[in-house]
Amino acid sequence: MEDVNTSSNSHAWENLFQHHESNGGLSLIERFNANPERGSQLSFSCGDLWVDVSKQSLNAETVELLFQLAREKGVNDFFHSMSKGDVVNLSEEAPALHTSLRNPLPSGMVEENLGRMKELHQKLKTGHLVGYSGKQICSVVNLGIGGSHLGSFMAFEALKDYGNPELEVRWSSGLDIADLEDALLGLDPEQTIVIVCSKTFNTFETLSAARRTQTWFLEGGVNNFSSQMFAATSEPENALTFGIEAENIFSFSSSIGGRFSLASPVSLGLMLSIGYENFDDMLQGMHLIDTDVLANDKNIPLLLGLVDVWNRSVLGANSLAVVPYSYRLREFSSYLQQLMMESLGKSISSTGESIEIETGMAVWGASGTDAQHSFFQALHQGTEIMPIDLIGFAQLSDKTNDELFANLIAQAQTLAFGQDLAEDADSVTEYEFLPGNRPSTVILAPELSPNILGQLIALYEHRTVATGVVWGINPFDQWGVEHGKKAALKIVDELKNSEVSSNHDSSTTSLIARYRHWRND
Repeated sequence: MEDVNTSSNSHAWENLFQHHESNGGLSLIERFNANPERGSQLSFSCGDLWVDVSKQSLNAETVELLFQLAREKGVNDFFHSMSKGDVVNLSEEAPALHTSLRNPLPSGMVEENLGRMKELHQKLKTGHLVGYSGKQICSVVNLGIGGSHLGSFMAFEALKDYGNPELEVRWSSGLDIADLEDALLGLDPEQTIVIVCSKTFNTFETLSAARRTQTWFLEGGVNNFSSQMFAATSEPENALTFGIEAENIFSFSSSIGGRFSLASPVSLGLMLSIGYENFDDMLQGMHLIDTDVLANDKNIPLLLGLVDVWNRSVLGANSLAVVPYSYRLREFSSYLQQLMMESLGKSISSTGESIEIETGMAVWGASGTDAQHSFFQALHQGTEIMPIDLIGFAQLSDKTNDELFANLIAQAQTLAFGQDLAEDADSVTEYEFLPGNRPSTVILAPELSPNILGQLIALYEHRTVATGVVWGINPFDQWGVEHGKKAALKIVDELKNSEVSSNHDSSTTSLIARYRHWRND
């Protein structure tokens, strides 16, 4: 992969910056006035999705220059190498195999897992999945954190309309005991299974919660809880050592990153909720986008990644807001925070050099009209321009929602064109003036179904990978996260013992002392 330390070491980068210097001053109003066909020319279909980038601060020439940059950086070659299982995660010398999870002709471990997941769902559906005492299982508790939680929990919330109403599914992540207590509240230990999701099966937060559920089982009269505990992991031996029975372990390749693992057994709880058929439909939606990315050099996930590059590296935007106009999809921005920020929040290239061009953006958001009454004020009139993705559906819960859809369209329109004080001088004060020229991408779909959710997930996955390749960074490692975990484990030992390391700074030493004082008070 070619280094992108400066804009001057790349012909395509030079062309982009020169293009910005000559065209960057045009407002969105001027761009639309100059080209009445702009809306249709910069809108594209991708599977069942409709993607409109016409309200981004670019034009057809910008798009072509961005695609030239992608060709120079070998993005499409990278996609093909990734799909073939070549080594693309250079720092860990590993492939990235997440797209193999949704291949309609699976093989090996993937095929075995899908078969076993389908069988488990059938046993649950027919009432043949029972606990230690012979009672029918009617509740599931899913334990995980990060990539072993955010994606599958987001999809569970998004697809609640497809869930089994007779099955109670709860989710717990993190170390706060209250989180797990809420997840277990009111459940019968004799009728509950617990799914422990941890790629390495040594994740401190998840295993701490798993041990507490073992105590909960024992206190509830389930003396042999091993048959009611399941695992999703790339390290089955660690799950066996923990005490989970072999037939309850669903393993996947260590070359599937946590934030890309939504199609793996990490989503066992999701599958049990929505059923195997709907889960498979979601995989088909993901595969549809996978296929499109490989078949078309100018594919839409790549285009969206290039728009992110344009906004961040050329226009200097620091963040990306993602606002789905759907209550069901309210966890989508949290899922994307990990997917995009853990993948792209790096200043070292995949070949180990320092990157001097701006990379990575803060990703944040909330659902629809709630967001409008929260942070949209800053989007409309704030001093910083923040690009936004607006995601909408023609039908939600089998019902049309004209008011919700109208709000999405109105926000995109107002962000782009604002309110001209001169045109409305008689009715608009200077306080009401909206400058406009705030970039947005609109992504529309006919409904929020398992298949379309799969398409959205794959769209953002490939968009993230494409952005990383253009920037010359590895989207599949997370060394900062790993170091943070190790540092926390060292401090845990110190909090439980009397000695404090002399290597700490004065602030850390003081914080440890304050915690001990309050804990022992």
